[in-house]
Amino acid sequence: MRAAEGPRLDRAPARRSLPGIAATAWDAADGWLLAPGSARRLAAVRMGLCAMLAERVARGIYMDLAAQPHALYRPVSFMRLVGGMPGRGTVAALQGAAVVAAIMAAIGLRARIALPVAWTCALVLNGMATSAGKVVHNDVLLLLAMIPLLFAPLSDRWSADALLARRHGAVPGNDTSPRYGWPVRSAMAVVAGVYFLIGLNKVILSGPAWVLSGNLRWVLYAASDVRRVPNGFALFIADRPILAHVMAGAALGIELAFPLVLWSRKLRPFLVGGVVALHLGIMVAMGLDYTAWIVTDIVVFVDWPKALHQVNAVRRRVEGPAP
Repeated sequence: MRAAEGPRLDRAPARRSLPGIAATAWDAADGWLLAPGSARRLAAVRMGLCAMLAERVARGIYMDLAAQPHALYRPVSFMRLVGGMPGRGTVAALQGAAVVAAIMAAIGLRARIALPVAWTCALVLNGMATSAGKVVHNDVLLLLAMIPLLFAPLSDRWSADALLARRHGAVPGNDTSPRYGWPVRSAMAVVAGVYFLIGLNKVILSGPAWVLSGNLRWVLYAASDVRRVPNGFALFIADRPILAHVMAGAALGIELAFPLVLWSRKLRPFLVGGVVALHLGIMVAMGLDYTAWIVTDIVVFVDWPKALHQVNAVRRRVEGPAP
């Protein structure tokens, strides 16, 4: 009889085909997205983003836009379906509904209904802001990051709905589940994609000139000139060409590298801190309001229940054992 063959050491290693690599990458992404997550972390994201939304839609800018002459109406996107800026009565109704619904969603009271109402009203209000002749993107990241939450089980923890359910004898379910993980990770992926596309747009439209030309310097000079008092921070950078190039390169690099925040926990604090510093710098140098972007970054990428647990652990160690 013929002896059983052992392993063939002379065979060349099998080459993986491109479709096979793509399928493996897809499975890895799918596994990451649908991995179990914490209901408390989803609740923290709900609370932070909805509270921010309530503050943003309560601003008086929308009433000012309602009084804008029709000749100045420059609709963008879905606002082309509207013949002009909504009137003050309509704007008051949209703002009132958005604020009330956003607060209800933040505290977890009928959040599955309240959040879509608040988000839809906010979308129309921000459509007004961007239909005045200039594309305004101050609240874009916030609205995009909230899209996954529109379909998520928001009120299972840290909510008025959960409190009422417990009073009626309901037993809380498992705190960890894929149904709690995918909304947070989807929001993270949306935010990371937005930053990458911003950087990619700079590369496509301007190329190396966005960093190597005087583009940033002239933007900073212009931002300082429109103020009654010169902006010392903006002028400090603009007066130093090398520093301006370094700042422009750093901003572009952070935007293009930001998707790494999804894969590397070690890089996450640096990347999130980098975009927060970027927005703070823009606010100081140019006076543009990026508060919603900063809050969205921090709320989405910080694991708040874990951070709270660590703070409590440190506090217990400092206080020592109870007497």
